[in-house]
Amino acid sequence: MPDTVSKTDNFLKAIEKYAEAQRTKIQSEAEDFKEKELNKAEEEGLREAYVLIQKEMSDIRMRVAAEFSKAENASRKKNFIRRREIEQEVFDEAEKKLLEYVKTDKYVESLEKSAALISEKLDADDVVIKISSRDMKLKDSILKAFSGKKCEIQTSEDIVIGGMTGQSRSLGLLIDETLDTRLEEQHEWFCENSGLKVTE
Repeated sequence: MPDTVSKTDNFLKAIEKYAEAQRTKIQSEAEDFKEKELNKAEEEGLREAYVLIQKEMSDIRMRVAAEFSKAENASRKKNFIRRREIEQEVFDEAEKKLLEYVKTDKYVESLEKSAALISEKLDADDVVIKISSRDMKLKDSILKAFSGKKCEIQTSEDIVIGGMTGQSRSLGLLIDETLDTRLEEQHEWFCENSGLKVTE
């Protein structure tokens, strides 16, 4: 009988040992599985976080670029406006000085020279001289340059500062000796040579 008890005990111990080994193996596999799943979840979380960080960085870069572009455009616009203001100030001052000049004797001499030049260049009997209404008082001085030639003097609202234009339809010629045109021509020269540029 003791042999049977001993065998039973050994059998039970073997079963217990096997069960313990199986339990340890299952626990170990469960721990491994749990660790793998946690690592997998962590990797996925990191990957998602990386993608999210990259997207945020891209959004930030785009916002910064847009803000920079907006600020750059605003600065360029401000510089352009200031350049135009300076240009306008310069030409307003030039026009003011020319309007003072047309009240002088030198201007009368200049007008007579322009009339002589037009008379010489437009050798025809259909010459029309246009002047500002303010200069009509100088009509006789202008007509002297056309002695012996037919010449008509008219006023023109386009001539604000002074000077004159002469035109002959038969010759198909127009000579512009106005101070208005000369001042206007200086705009282009001023833009090219003033050194006032819109900087980046």
